[in-house]
Amino acid sequence: MICSARNGIAVALVLISSVFLAANAAAQVGLDLVGKVSRIQNAAVAMQDAIPRSLQPGSEVYLGDVISTGKGARVEIVMTDGGEVTLGEKTHFVVQEFVMSNQGGNAVLRLLEGAFSVTSGKLMQTADASLTVETNLATIGIRGTTFWGGTLDGKFEIALLEGKGVYVETKAGRVDLDTVGEGTFVESASKAPTPPVKWEDEKTARAVATVTFDN
Repeated sequence: MICSARNGIAVALVLISSVFLAANAAAQVGLDLVGKVSRIQNAAVAMQDAIPRSLQPGSEVYLGDVISTGKGARVEIVMTDGGEVTLGEKTHFVVQEFVMSNQGGNAVLRLLEGAFSVTSGKLMQTADASLTVETNLATIGIRGTTFWGGTLDGKFEIALLEGKGVYVETKAGRVDLDTVGEGTFVESASKAPTPPVKWEDEKTARAVATVTFDN
């Protein structure tokens, strides 16, 4: 009897697992692929239509996936245009729009919480292309570059790491970061970003460390 019960439990677990995997696969049918995980440290999941998927190197990322990272986690995603997004720990991030054509394209990323860096890809090499990152406080517009954004010293900050530049805009105003090493912080959505200032190397290093893998 005990053996039969154990066998029954095992069968039930297999069936539950099969149902979950089937539902997971079905949920991905027809979704737009926007990138793949190239590197990961510790735990991270993607959520689509309330169905979670554990992420591993090679995992596909789809339009509308909410990517969530755990404590000490890092996730590097290579977008379909060759651009890269790196997420730090305890970050929630989603690709809301990603369209690319010979005439141009449009991509909208959204940071819900945490820290990230973005390096633009081929999308921004086409005419009339637009790539923005939306946050709760500001919109960040990218012009072929690598930049960092997140909470540092209790403030939401953005820094230009390399490339042409970015703009940071709220309802109250806009600033342009066009010199590598410059940064700004946003206090609220109703206040303009602070004027660009050159960050000290120590501050830049601390920001970059939030999205740097351990090895």
